Amino acid sequence: MSDTIQKLQYETSRDYLNRQPCVIALRKSNLPLIIKSEAEQFINRNILLDCGRVPPNCLKAFLINTAKKMCLSKIIPDIKQLFRSQIGYYGYYLDNGNLRHIDMLYNSMQSR
Repeated sequence: MSDTIQKLQYETSRDYLNRQPCVIALRKSNLPLIIKSEAEQFINRNILLDCGRVPPNCLKAFLINTAKKMCLSKIIPDIKQLFRSQIGYYGYYLDNGNLRHIDMLYNSMQSR
């Protein structure tokens, strides 16, 4: 019976996730496939269990850091405009329970 409940909770969280504006915007975007693939992995490991959503601030920070690491800095302005949210939280974001630092150069440019 608990297996049935867990499956139902998983399907319900997927429903919420698929309606989340930042996830929809990411999936419909013209970002490179490699970035989208990394983002989907990030989303899967960072779904908040209580609400079935991914934190948009953390997702945006992850996308920017990933683009930077892949030498795709030219798409960072596109990522910033992809959906409404801040870039992380005070220079950091969470990824699978680990605190990650955001390069302050990109974080300070978020208001532009």
